[in-house]
Amino acid sequence: MAGQVTITIKGKELVATVAATPWELTQGLGGLTGLAAGTGMLFDLGYSQVIEVTTVPMLFPLDIAFLSDDFRVTEVYRNVLPGYLVTSASPARFFIEVNAGELDGIEVGEEAAVSWLPLEELPPGVPDLSGTIVLLGGVLASGAFLIGLSRHFADSLFDSPDHELPAASGNSAAKCEIVTPRSYDLMSWVGAPVPDYSFSVEPETKERRIDEVLKKLKEGVDGIQSSSHFRNFLLTMSKFHGYSIGNLILIAAQNPNATRVAGFNTWKDLGRWVMKGEKGIAILAPCLPSRSALENKPANDEERKQEDDQEEKREFLRPIYFKVVHVFDVSQTEGKSLPEFEVPVLTGEANEELFDNILHLVRIQGVTVGFESKPFQDPAIKGYFSGKDIWVRPEESRAQQLKTLIHEVAHYYSEGVFHIPRRDAETIAESAAFAVGAHFGFDSGTRSFPYVAFWARDKKVLEQNLAAIRQVTTRIIEGVESLAKKPAGVA
Repeated sequence: MAGQVTITIKGKELVATVAATPWELTQGLGGLTGLAAGTGMLFDLGYSQVIEVTTVPMLFPLDIAFLSDDFRVTEVYRNVLPGYLVTSASPARFFIEVNAGELDGIEVGEEAAVSWLPLEELPPGVPDLSGTIVLLGGVLASGAFLIGLSRHFADSLFDSPDHELPAASGNSAAKCEIVTPRSYDLMSWVGAPVPDYSFSVEPETKERRIDEVLKKLKEGVDGIQSSSHFRNFLLTMSKFHGYSIGNLILIAAQNPNATRVAGFNTWKDLGRWVMKGEKGIAILAPCLPSRSALENKPANDEERKQEDDQEEKREFLRPIYFKVVHVFDVSQTEGKSLPEFEVPVLTGEANEELFDNILHLVRIQGVTVGFESKPFQDPAIKGYFSGKDIWVRPEESRAQQLKTLIHEVAHYYSEGVFHIPRRDAETIAESAAFAVGAHFGFDSGTRSFPYVAFWARDKKVLEQNLAAIRQVTTRIIEGVESLAKKPAGVA
């Protein structure tokens, strides 16, 4: 640890352990059951910046104050409960965390005096976290990703009205539940906001419905190294590429034949109804629990005034919770036909329109695509990507040329656009090419994916590569579809 300090603000003295290294900043006070009165932690970010603090790993409420380079208080947040993200409204270098209530009377503009303490003078009860960091490392290593994850969710819930969650149908409301530490390693799999659709929420049958879905997600992640499961996952991605990796895994595991999913209310708006007895596909959505579920109502005028003051800071104080929602495939509904929606039949025949659109997509980005004969090239090589050049062997069948073209275009996006390491680019390109082809009804012929087993040895590498496949797949699909919508002759 960097050491201990005494912090004196407005006559109030606090003793704090200093966190300055990346690991210490990530670890913080997470996992501790409590703090002795008058103690806490001082975080030094090294330079002024907008700071995000997550209290997801916390087990008790905190007061948090941000401080400038010269130790002047810039913001104070009081009684921050576990499960929140706190974002500083302005750049700051330091912040302190202490027990809730210990910053009462401290206001913005107050100046803090900080003096270092020798380690041997550490008073009883001050958190010496050097041992705690080692013990909790495995459990709380996910703290860093939770900060980025929470910003992603917060943006989707607060900044864009398109992602507001509509009221649930039926008599039961969706229950926002905080994820327990044992499932932190799963949450980055649902690190993207779910698409904009309405939800149908089934009545609670157990106190912790979210744990049932998290168990399904874990089983899906563990089983994806199977070639058949991975192929099902890619087929699901080809149809629902806008979903997070975790929700794609959940959909593929529960209904691998799904072609179009929507919530109960959306189907109703489209003139279709979920058939009696159909079971929804459970996925996860970020949500905000009611304030009453998070904190007590103010009891007197003074507390109400403090509550009003805090209201101004709500946009910087964001809880991280999830709820289980259910969507239904079109096959589970009946009613009006949907003539405007067509699911392409997966075939091995070349689609000339797709061929032309893929060619156009990369050529307008400055990539050269050649089909000239290369008699001295190894016959086993069907094509290649190098720099800004793609070559496809012209002697092959049109279907083989299309497969090769999509594969090499996926290489261009993997390496040339997203700068994915070469060691992973081949597998990612092959997988993305399969998903892109499947989206447009073209079966590239890939029947097994045994190489996925190598990824699955390290779940974090597997997750990164699945995210890269989704990224490349989405970029190509959306590029092709945007070209298809443009009038002829418009680049």
